Amino acid sequence: MPLRLELRSLLASRRPTRAIATIALIVLAVAVGTLHGGAQGRVEKGDARRGAELFGKLPCASCHDITRPWPGGDVCPNLGNIATEAARIVRLPEYRGKAKDAAGYIRESIVDPNVYIVPGRNYRTPDGQSVMPKDFAQTLNAKDLNDVVAFLLTRT
Repeated sequence: MPLRLELRSLLASRRPTRAIATIALIVLAVAVGTLHGGAQGRVEKGDARRGAELFGKLPCASCHDITRPWPGGDVCPNLGNIATEAARIVRLPEYRGKAKDAAGYIRESIVDPNVYIVPGRNYRTPDGQSVMPKDFAQTLNAKDLNDVVAFLLTRT
């Protein structure tokens, strides 16, 4: 039975509590889907070649050096071996993020750079925040994010 007809029949029934609960669940599901849309949406395998192109076009390359290994970097960490380092970081006791693997850590670092800030004297603002822009979750779509993550996973 289509959802619209099912809701109508629930509302017309003598079970208003069930109808209200069903509507509330639907609204909640839509709201959660909306909140986790955009860059944090679908996690799919990305296109590393396209990700490399995006990395060069986006502000990433203006701060991060992908030819030199982590840590290094005067402004931000070098990303020459970020896949290896990301896998190591998620196992650190001081890491408090939600990522369980290198791809998750890289994604998390892009969309929420304050979750874990790597040690480095220039990697924080005076108030302790990451120097990385904090708007990539809003400005990158899911495909672009997946592609950039796929590219960075090639940096071992």
